[in-house]
Amino acid sequence: MKIFLKSYLNIVATSLIGLVFMIASFFLIINYYHYEELNKPFYVSENDVFHKIYKGKLEKVNTNLQKFNGSAYHEYHPYKTMYNHLLSCYKVMNSENIYSNMKTNAYYTPKEVFDLGSKFQTDIINVCWALHLSYLKEDDVPKEFQDVSKVIASEVNTITNQVNNALSEIQNNSSYFYTTNVTSATVRNYLLSDYTAISNSYSEFADIIVLLSDMINNGGKND
Repeated sequence: MKIFLKSYLNIVATSLIGLVFMIASFFLIINYYHYEELNKPFYVSENDVFHKIYKGKLEKVNTNLQKFNGSAYHEYHPYKTMYNHLLSCYKVMNSENIYSNMKTNAYYTPKEVFDLGSKFQTDIINVCWALHLSYLKEDDVPKEFQDVSKVIASEVNTITNQVNNALSEIQNNSSYFYTTNVTSATVRNYLLSDYTAISNSYSEFADIIVLLSDMINNGGKND
């Protein structure tokens, strides 16, 4: 009887191990398939409207900065100070491995779109805004920029939240478990939407730099 029970338990244990192995293999296979689905790239052409608009705004900033007559103001005048900040900001916005110099006629994976948004946070927000322009949200902002300072600070906050939401959504897309044609299409649509949100954030921040570079050339007028 003991021998029978021992053999029976061995059979049950072996069956359970086999069942666990089958379930684990099933989960591994469908998650690998899901991983492959999530990493299908999408194509960004050289005529991508978001990228072209952003590049055009950077060209406008560059033109404004070259036009600025620094000799018309003393060394510590708010316009000259702003010029120096904008010049540093322009260099950041036009640096390598950032949106302005992204490759076109190329495929982009979700990770690369995520990295594009992360660069916005680390380079545009943490450097261009926080390091060079965040004094516009202080109470003692120069009077030359008081009319636009609060609007700019509010806009930057909105843009930052927009990027954060896009990055969170890209991460949350991996929560899809069993990939069907519907969930695959949903992930793809979300990714395109997130790319658009991140691209718009770059463009909207460039609008702020265009505005400020216009102001230093127009005697503070917000035309």
